[in-house]
Amino acid sequence: MTRGELITRLQPDTAAGYLDIDTGTLLLACLRKDRDLSENLSRLDEVASLLREDGITMGYALDDMLPYFTDRFGIAGTPTYLMIRGGVILGTLLGKTTAPALIRFIREMDREYHPRAGTKKQGKPETAPDLANERD
Repeated sequence: MTRGELITRLQPDTAAGYLDIDTGTLLLACLRKDRDLSENLSRLDEVASLLREDGITMGYALDDMLPYFTDRFGIAGTPTYLMIRGGVILGTLLGKTTAPALIRFIREMDREYHPRAGTKKQGKPETAPDLANERD
């Protein structure tokens, strides 16, 4: 699959549709057009292809959208990876990372905010199970 099929670049006219409408979980990479862009997009592609069956939308925003995300979510630098659902940040991963670390982050956030059968509503951080109290 090509990058266009696996990950989506958020543009000013489409950002609200991805961020505010609860269509599922979005992993958003906030990136700069710099010497590391190709490497960062390749890493995101790798993660997207490994997790394509998990139902997580993968997207990225470049320099032109960074002021919007800085104002809205308070990102301090790039790269920053945000897990978002219905306009709510589920988790943030700051800085350069590896594909395995990014996958671990995604899976941890998914476990934390994806309730088990018979528990509270999916995708609402305020109703997510408290995993800190469930550890043995």
